[in-house]
Amino acid sequence: MLGKLVRWLRLSGHDVVYINDIGAASEEQDEVLLSHALQEKRIILTRDSGLYRKALRRGLRGVFIREDDVIGQLVEISKRLGQRVDIQPENSRCPLCNGLLKQVNRSEVGMEVPENVKVAQEEFWKCIRCGKTYWQGSHWETIEEMISRYNSLLG
Repeated sequence: MLGKLVRWLRLSGHDVVYINDIGAASEEQDEVLLSHALQEKRIILTRDSGLYRKALRRGLRGVFIREDDVIGQLVEISKRLGQRVDIQPENSRCPLCNGLLKQVNRSEVGMEVPENVKVAQEEFWKCIRCGKTYWQGSHWETIEEMISRYNSLLG
């Protein structure tokens, strides 16, 4: 499964549908995913060679993911599709549900944000679909390090 990759692509603003979002029984997942991709003209990203071949036979664009770590996967996709990954909060999507994020004021964030975070942070983004609130906390440094690694590998 490519769950980490999905989250990173969503953070970079890509509209990504994950099979777990669709909710198909395991024996039906390939068919449901392929039908969904055909309907919405999506690109299939997979580590499953059988699914990749099925996608190509149906005329879908696809990328067979060979890399194991998420940064390597992002580099692989960027090279194959000619698109760089750039994470800017104002362009990001919710990594959990793929919903759009909108910037909100400190006064608009609820009890889900700890008081010390409300005081320390100035910018917040809220998912318009699931309601989750995001901010550039201590994890942001890790994100920046990963993007730096991605950029150096991509060249």
